[in-house]
Amino acid sequence: MTRLLPLLMLAGLGAELASIIMVGNALGLVPTLLLILAGGVLGVSLIRSAGTSLAVALRSPVQASSLQKGMAGKAMARAVAGLLFLIPGFFSDLAGLLLLMPPVRQWLGSRLPVKGVSTSKTAYRHGETIIDAEAIEVTGELQQPEPGQGRGTDNAGDR
Repeated sequence: MTRLLPLLMLAGLGAELASIIMVGNALGLVPTLLLILAGGVLGVSLIRSAGTSLAVALRSPVQASSLQKGMAGKAMARAVAGLLFLIPGFFSDLAGLLLLMPPVRQWLGSRLPVKGVSTSKTAYRHGETIIDAEAIEVTGELQQPEPGQGRGTDNAGDR
């Protein structure tokens, strides 16, 4: 399969180029370029919305224990459809449109299940110490302490 991959990519590139030429002959140059541009804009918006919806689902308190069933699969289908729309050509756009159809997504979801991992029930060992801390960034130069003012010394008695 890995030997056929460059040939498949070359065939796909040829098919995309042929589809652009065929649509260009049928519609003209400007409408063809506008369709390719619209496909790119649609692809970017699909990728953005897939990432945003997945981020909102992960932040939601309801989602704390696990992902909603199928949420990751739907977001992945939208992201792949967006990538297909970004490729200039019309065969990849057709494949992207197919990925946006609910029956196709349900069929792919049944073939490629995505399972969420719950981290809310973390098992701790007996006697394990858990430290809750916050990191603080310190900027500036460090100064060496003067003799007698180091750690663990009490200067209150010197007064």
